Amino acid sequence: MTQKPTYDELEKRIQEFEKEVEALKRSEADLRSREQQLSKIFHGSPDTITITRISDGTFIDVNETFKSMFGISRKDAIGKTSVELELWPDTSTREEIVAKINDEGCVHNLEFKHRRSSGELFDVSASAELVKIGQETYILAHIRDISERKKTEADRRQAEVALRESEEKYRKLFENSVAPILNTLSDGTIEDANPACEDLLGVERNGLVGSNILDFYANPEDRMEFKRTMNEKGSVQDYPIPFKKKDGTLLHCLATVSVHNRLKDGKENVGFRGTLRDVTREQKLQKQLTQAQKMEAIGTLAGGIAHDFNNMLGVITGNISYALSSLNKDDELYEVLIDVQESSKQAQGLTQQLLTFSKGGAPIKKVADINKIIKDAAIFSIRGANSKCNFELTDDLWSSEVDESQINQVVNNLVINAKQAMPNGGEITIRTENVNIETESDIPLPAGKYIKIEIEDQGVGISKSHLSNIFEPYFTTKQKGSGLGLATTYSIIKRHEGHIWVYSEIDKGTIFNIYLPASKSELAISKKVDQVIHTGHGSVLIMDDQTPILKMLTRILTAMGYETTTTLDGSEAIEVFQSAYQAQNPFDLVILDLTVPGGLGGAKVIPELLKIDPKVKAIVSSGYSNDPIMANYQDYGFCGVIPKPLQKAQLAELLNIIFGEND
Repeated sequence: MTQKPTYDELEKRIQEFEKEVEALKRSEADLRSREQQLSKIFHGSPDTITITRISDGTFIDVNETFKSMFGISRKDAIGKTSVELELWPDTSTREEIVAKINDEGCVHNLEFKHRRSSGELFDVSASAELVKIGQETYILAHIRDISERKKTEADRRQAEVALRESEEKYRKLFENSVAPILNTLSDGTIEDANPACEDLLGVERNGLVGSNILDFYANPEDRMEFKRTMNEKGSVQDYPIPFKKKDGTLLHCLATVSVHNRLKDGKENVGFRGTLRDVTREQKLQKQLTQAQKMEAIGTLAGGIAHDFNNMLGVITGNISYALSSLNKDDELYEVLIDVQESSKQAQGLTQQLLTFSKGGAPIKKVADINKIIKDAAIFSIRGANSKCNFELTDDLWSSEVDESQINQVVNNLVINAKQAMPNGGEITIRTENVNIETESDIPLPAGKYIKIEIEDQGVGISKSHLSNIFEPYFTTKQKGSGLGLATTYSIIKRHEGHIWVYSEIDKGTIFNIYLPASKSELAISKKVDQVIHTGHGSVLIMDDQTPILKMLTRILTAMGYETTTTLDGSEAIEVFQSAYQAQNPFDLVILDLTVPGGLGGAKVIPELLKIDPKVKAIVSSGYSNDPIMANYQDYGFCGVIPKPLQKAQLAELLNIIFGEND
């Protein structure tokens, strides 16, 4: 029979039971607390958490974030598979991930794409592991939406690619730009320079990098002014800076400079990026344009003056030539008139020198003996000097179609220059020869036959710095020079479709080479101009607005055997011409002044005369000898041209040609 427990034993057991009950209560409370904590973690996680039964793939549970990620409520998800919910754009991806989890037990940070209920695809990062509860195995997965991060990374990568492309594009632009570009630090130290900058400053890149751009400034004060400007403005555009190349050549540049902030060695650095534009040539061209405009203005003014001046000279030279033809050469007055005639020619040359620059100025060409022109001009120019001319002229020199007065002026200018370059005297050698210029020649002329004129002196020479300027209007190194002589020479040769070239050495002398196109026509053998005579008969109509010229021409033509009728205006000349034609007593020759202030000049009269008589023989004359009509008179209906001032012999030579007389 079992012994009943004592009261004390029973009380002790009750106390132990109570302790066990309390412990059980505490365990249950802890369990509920843990469950609550786990529930908070499960449902409060910013990531989506899912528990999937591995045997059938159904969701046992998902947290509340599942809905915000996929657009599917927790209630609709539990008991369904991810395939049924169409969360996978590609189910093969799910199969690969599940197989990986089964093999490894867990996976971390897998990245793949999921699909929302709206159909939108997005990037996720997932970690998962196998857990066993009782006899079942489950996959506990944490899923994070990384689409924004991916987008940010894609944007960053795109930005990096764009930056690299931009840097590559800038580098290509930098390297291949025809404009000089350089990058400097704030103190002017050059960090980089492109090839165009090397060419501009005459220094290779490895010599530029590390040097200071301010060292290339021509003037120290310009350097300080640029620094002050940059400190005040931070950037400049088309800022004028005179630079000096390594060889000392002065450059006039316009700089566009901007602040350039960038990271270097992890630190922000402030520097400048500058583009240079060499305007040395532009300034030179602008200067030339300005000078050309000045010359055009002078030419316009000179043209008006020359017309009146040559009219006055015409009266003088015409009457002198008439007087000379009436005197015996042994007469004392004959020599006096010859001197007056030569002075008149010089006055005419001064006017012609200015007219060369005026608008038009086409030379009035005819086949000429270049050797004779050279010899006559040189001998005249050297008179009274302590220098002498040595002529080495080719006997069989080809002829050339030239304006004799203009070529005379060229030789005159060059011989005077040579004479002035030898103040203590010396020898001026003048040579001529026939040359054939080939296609590949260095001489900038079309291939063909040319006459070469070489004028060499033993003078002081021309410095290299001045050689490129000597043909510019107004450029001169002489105290009393006008700067027009060589400019006139250059202009004349160009208008004759030729070329002039110069070589010089200091204290050794200067050589000018002139090339003129050879003529296909042979030079006609004629008497000396001042000995040419003409006799004829018939009637001549003269139109000129100057009465003294009408009297002078009447006197000369009457002596030649002609009857003259004079008019002061083109309108009157047309009426007189028409009346004579209708009376069947037409004029054999008409001489028309090209310009009549306030009236009809020769250019407007000749078309009217041609309407009356298409066979009219008309000569155009003008003191404004650079008018295009004077150079191309045939195109306007004239059969001859004679510039003012004229001489009796010139008129006689022209009439011999017009009327076909050679004696």
